[in-house]
Amino acid sequence: MTHVGRISFVITTVLLVFIGGFSPVPGHAADDPMVRAPWLRDHLPDDALAYLRIPHLYGLFAAPKGNVLDPALRSDANMRSIRSIRQGISDNVLPLIPAFDNPALRLLERHQQSPVEIAIVAGQAPSVVMSLHLDLRSNVELQEVFDEISASNSAIGLAAPLNENGIGQVMTAGMTAFIQFDDATGRLLVNAGPAVMAESFTVLLEAIVPNDDHAMHALEMRVDESGQGFFHWINAARAIPMMQLMMQPDQFAEFTAMGLDKVSAAAIGWGVANGKGRLSVAADLPGGSDRGLLPYISNDITARSIGNPDGLILFSLPTAAEFTRLESRMLEKAGADGQSDWLKAKASFRENLGIAIEDLFEAVGPELLVIFDEAGDYSAIRLRDAARWKRLVNNIAKEIDSKPEKKRVGSETYFHWRLSSVFGDTGDALAEKTPWLAELLARQQEHVFWTEDGDYLYFASIPQILIDRAASRPKTDVGSWLAETQRIDAESAILSVSGTSQKLPRRLYATYVEILQLLADIGQADFDIWSMPTAAQLELPRTGTLGFTASLGDPTLSAEFTFENNPGEMLGGLGGVAMVGVLAAIAIPAYQDYTIRAKVSEGINLSGAKKAAIVEYYFENGRFPDMTAAMEMSTPEEAGKYTRAIIIEPDTGRILVDYREEEIPGGGQLYLRPESRGGYVEWSCSATIADKHLPAACRVNDAGE
Repeated sequence: MTHVGRISFVITTVLLVFIGGFSPVPGHAADDPMVRAPWLRDHLPDDALAYLRIPHLYGLFAAPKGNVLDPALRSDANMRSIRSIRQGISDNVLPLIPAFDNPALRLLERHQQSPVEIAIVAGQAPSVVMSLHLDLRSNVELQEVFDEISASNSAIGLAAPLNENGIGQVMTAGMTAFIQFDDATGRLLVNAGPAVMAESFTVLLEAIVPNDDHAMHALEMRVDESGQGFFHWINAARAIPMMQLMMQPDQFAEFTAMGLDKVSAAAIGWGVANGKGRLSVAADLPGGSDRGLLPYISNDITARSIGNPDGLILFSLPTAAEFTRLESRMLEKAGADGQSDWLKAKASFRENLGIAIEDLFEAVGPELLVIFDEAGDYSAIRLRDAARWKRLVNNIAKEIDSKPEKKRVGSETYFHWRLSSVFGDTGDALAEKTPWLAELLARQQEHVFWTEDGDYLYFASIPQILIDRAASRPKTDVGSWLAETQRIDAESAILSVSGTSQKLPRRLYATYVEILQLLADIGQADFDIWSMPTAAQLELPRTGTLGFTASLGDPTLSAEFTFENNPGEMLGGLGGVAMVGVLAAIAIPAYQDYTIRAKVSEGINLSGAKKAAIVEYYFENGRFPDMTAAMEMSTPEEAGKYTRAIIIEPDTGRILVDYREEEIPGGGQLYLRPESRGGYVEWSCSATIADKHLPAACRVNDAGE
């Protein structure tokens, strides 16, 4: 492994650790799956506005998901190794990372056993629902976790012990939350929102029942059917009317101009579907919706290749009627100049070739293929109408005064068309300056060779490719190869690029084992690399799939990358690890900024009671606290875990929050200044702390320093 590769691996490891990817499995949890299946997606209420699944990183990278590495990931040796490495990371790496002083992170690191699922449900008022599985099996264990969190953040804690049904209320600053804990499965369900109450939580629990027919599932199966990937879905049909209420009229007009108001649902994600990795975005347009400039696509690929193709490119051409519809819509949006230019271009096309563009689409399409196989590189286009094709060729031949030649080789008939070269018209300047070069260029011709086979015309740059293709047997149905080997649905694809990569699954497995060895090294964990099976023993395929497809189906529009295990395969070699390393290089500083902001928030939260006391004093006395009152309200030392002191300034009521230097880089102060606005007191905020570590309100106001 290269030095750069090792650095990427280390960065990746830190990222995995930071969000709970390698948590230990203590006690009774060892008998459970290391990563549980998501639960909320199977119990999603019909009135859900959105759903988000954040994967457990072990589930995303190291758990069986139905793809090419499943045999390796399911092996006993791999499962033993993962458990050992996870424990080693927990014991020997995480204690070295200051961020893991955060109790919430410790909760995930120690106890998380499933993806985190978050949904927004409508109910009587919109609220957030979160679900995840923990390795806890009693209310007492959960209470201990909350006690640990409360010890460092007094703003969060259980209002009272959970009742016999595992239900309780969580006290948080500024928001009400209720939880239900199932001690039999370790499932924690959280419901939070400004309008959440005990009664509404009871109604929600009654609505969360098994729901195998939820509308979300159709899009989810296209993106991630494993349940262990990242997935985000939005019920646009319900959400867009709410968005309209919050948008300015001109903003919503732009929104509708793009046709986004017609979307009924949308999804994005990275996961595994139909045995292949997918990075996808998809949207549903209800049947009958005006598709604007989006053509209707219906491919039925029956072209044949010699053996399995090495690669394939598919373009889908419109029918003549569809072309006319699209042209009409385009001209509606074009100005007078655009319309004029388009009509001139169509006229020039007809003048030069003797046919109209519509004639071309009447004769051939929809599938235009570029095939790379054992015979060579060639293209294929479906014949819609053989008679129209012949008339089209004859019309072009008359217009350009060049007729295709016919050649019989064996039992096959081939055509050869000699066309003027694009370099034929060299211009007067070149002819005067270098007449010999102009003469040579004028002699050059373009040669097009083709033959008809079944429902397709096959074209090549030289006839030998077509002759070899005709002579070779057996032939592979390209549509079946796409569907069964590449696992790509091309029926509604307007563009699809797909290919195979030699030894890709085996390279992925080798990289995976290298990662395990590295993690074992830094975690000081026992790892018997000799116990891991070989690629041959696992019977891993010798080729892997890479591809991209843009589809315009009815009702689903989508764009997706297809791969074996991770999108980094598109980069080749160690691209997957390098890609994650780059993401980590971005994510880790962002996370570090987040943890500092959380520490700064402690001082703001602790100041809440001070602000209330100052406002109360003001309305009782008509002025802000004097020296005596200010001293009584202040906390001059040990104000909080990250906050050194909170001082009230006499007569102005300004609050100074002083942070510990060892917690906030360089220390710093935050200032909250009250302003009397007649019947109320308004607060402004400023600080000597870097803007990126402050709440948004403190970056724009000036409370004085």
